[in-house]
Amino acid sequence: DGLAEAVVPGRRVLVPFGKGNGLRQGFVFFVEKATKEDGSSELKAIAEVLDDQPLLSEEMVKLALFIKERVFCTYFSAAKAMLPGGMCSKNAPNELCVKMVRLSEAAKTGEPVLTSKQRNIYDILAQFQTASVKELTYYTGCTPAVIKTMEKNGVCEIYELPVSRSPVRDLSPGGSLPPVLSQQQADAFEKLYAAYMSGKSETALLFGVTGSGKTNVYLALIDKILSDGKNVIVLVPEISLTSQTIALFERRFGKSVAVLHSGLSAGERRDEFFRIKNKNARVVIGTRSAVFAPLENIGAIIIDEEQEHTYKSEMSPRYDARVAARFRCAFNNAVLVLASATPSVETYAKALEGKYLLCELTERYGSAVLPEVITVDMTDKRNIDRYSAICNPLADEIELNLKNNKQSILLVNRRGYNTFVVCEECKNVVTCPKCSISLTYHSANNRLMCHYCGYSEEFTDVCPKCSHKNIRYSGFGTQRVEQELHSRFKDARILRMDADTTGAKNAHEKALSAFAAGEYDILIGTQMVAKGLDFPNVTLVGIISADNELYTDDFRSAEKTFDLITQVTGR
Repeated sequence: DGLAEAVVPGRRVLVPFGKGNGLRQGFVFFVEKATKEDGSSELKAIAEVLDDQPLLSEEMVKLALFIKERVFCTYFSAAKAMLPGGMCSKNAPNELCVKMVRLSEAAKTGEPVLTSKQRNIYDILAQFQTASVKELTYYTGCTPAVIKTMEKNGVCEIYELPVSRSPVRDLSPGGSLPPVLSQQQADAFEKLYAAYMSGKSETALLFGVTGSGKTNVYLALIDKILSDGKNVIVLVPEISLTSQTIALFERRFGKSVAVLHSGLSAGERRDEFFRIKNKNARVVIGTRSAVFAPLENIGAIIIDEEQEHTYKSEMSPRYDARVAARFRCAFNNAVLVLASATPSVETYAKALEGKYLLCELTERYGSAVLPEVITVDMTDKRNIDRYSAICNPLADEIELNLKNNKQSILLVNRRGYNTFVVCEECKNVVTCPKCSISLTYHSANNRLMCHYCGYSEEFTDVCPKCSHKNIRYSGFGTQRVEQELHSRFKDARILRMDADTTGAKNAHEKALSAFAAGEYDILIGTQMVAKGLDFPNVTLVGIISADNELYTDDFRSAEKTFDLITQVTGR
């Protein structure tokens, strides 16, 4: 009875569960008056209310119900997706800590007895003093259990390194001058602003060629919406895009900008969540999960590169951020802006049918021109040296760029060194024993790795099936292309960006900032370098094995290939 007034929709509660009455966390969705006829005497009492105020507003409770019905998840998982990671766990951490390893004092002075696997870990720690558990498992192929055993035997120490809670931002005061719009941009802005002023929910497609200045259009729209006292959410498909987007928005809107994405620590996400909920932020920028930002009085939701598959969650609940954004816009009578140079077929079809408002930008902004695209036939032996990933015409253009102090971007949509291993004798392709996916060779740790489950095994030239020493490593990954560039252009400064090099906190932002500052001549990367990035000194883009994506097991492979090539040439 003492909790009757505190138990309201949107709050978390602890409830006695099962025969042992173990306490479990739950969300309140409805409060109903029970009668004795419906068995109310058998109901258990709620043990505790966890929140002083509802974490989920009326809008977010309705959205959770909508998601539950649409993707067939539980009420709890739908509500949990809307909160910062870790908030619903039993011992929610105040901050994210990285597990680090260092040698014990005894191991530094003595000579411990070690197995071969332990010796590999010992040698790395002796050389670098400290390393994360993740780094040690990657470079040695050992499991964390080996490190645990070493700790138990007094050889090493495992400790936690706290990660800063604040997203790395200069928090500038904002107020930079608004962009000057071209005639086409002004026309698109007027259409979007009219849709916003209509006072009813509407979806618009901002369809513009790469470099046409779509960002300028929705910056002008956000200016107007904020001046009306309403708020805005901006979604981007990749974490790598958030750093440039955040810098641009902070120069314009200052401290009213909040950031939400999986690259933040648990503490940072929690701090940003409550900063938004307490109405200290008015513009939220982030990846897919930012669609659940606890923002009220929304005037617009803008989805950049709307065609990207990353807006669809592959873990439960399997929600689509675009669908959730449409629901929130309907609730707030806001405008949903889908922006892209290569919109999805469905979106463009709806725009042509008049279901969506179509705003087109057919010209590049200012003096920029569309790039010349050259296709090189790699089956013509005159264009390529034996087993080379980089064709001769591309190598000549890179050489010319280096002489002219210009920068280049190379897209290689496969990480690792070689993308598959085949025996010339029995034609067996070496695959993962757990999930039957071909293993990729990584030169950095000299191991074969599965990119699905993380399984790895030592590099070998012996076929595991027929035992012949006739193994051939084929296909080109980012590591292989990086090595070839180093051998061809010995003085070039080369930066590689893929899942192996950007695992650390703020790694995307640091790498892209260094490239923008001119510290590197060539940027090699997977599709994280293909979209939305703006580097004025880049005058050459190369795509390695451009037709590979056409043969993936996806009915959208042709559409995705066109999208990727169009986006990266736009850089």
